Amino acid sequence: MCSSDLSYCWSWWRSPGSRLSRSAPALWRHQRGLCTLPAEAPIALFGVAGRYATAIYTAAAKKKELEAVEGDLKMLSDTMAASAPFKAYVTDPGVPRAAKASKMIEIMTAAGASGTTKNAMATLAESGRMGEVSKIIGMYGDLMNAAKGEVTAVITSPAPLSAAEEADVKAKLATFLEPGQTKVKVEVKVNPGLIQGITIEIGDKFIDYSVATQLKKIVSLMGIA
Repeated sequence: MCSSDLSYCWSWWRSPGSRLSRSAPALWRHQRGLCTLPAEAPIALFGVAGRYATAIYTAAAKKKELEAVEGDLKMLSDTMAASAPFKAYVTDPGVPRAAKASKMIEIMTAAGASGTTKNAMATLAESGRMGEVSKIIGMYGDLMNAAKGEVTAVITSPAPLSAAEEADVKAKLATFLEPGQTKVKVEVKVNPGLIQGITIEIGDKFIDYSVATQLKKIVSLMGIA
């Protein structure tokens, strides 16, 4: 458990016993050049976070650091998830921008992050946008998935699916893929409010086979408040 002191918190993360510390080398030493990724952002993203994520992708592509940056951002996201004090510092708008930019460069340097990642964190801090860093990280992940021909499918059911049911749904996901999409990463969630059936989110598609939605449609058609 981290104390409120940022330095202690970061030291804890880097300690040999930390779960994240044990997994970090695999991220930092991510091999490059295993596949050819597009130099331009493969999909259009919108909003402030989307513009920053696209800019980071473009900068990383120029330096051939796309996968290295992906690993760096995963490390940062995992650290924020594991340490509330660290996340509070990173997203705190009250910390002077110049001081935060300097600290983020120091932290990312200690973590062995790429030059692109360090520059990106400094830019976000100096622009007062660190409050959106988690969203930017998520959007960068979307760009990388699209670049690799991957798409994430989220399957939600009212109760855990059996192995056979999950396999059946996964087998049908290929029918929803668009040109250029070759791999599907599946996340399974449970929402008892669906009553029965499932919903599927894949790319920009949302397929709703739930009883709850059908009941809402019936209620609406009947004019029942």
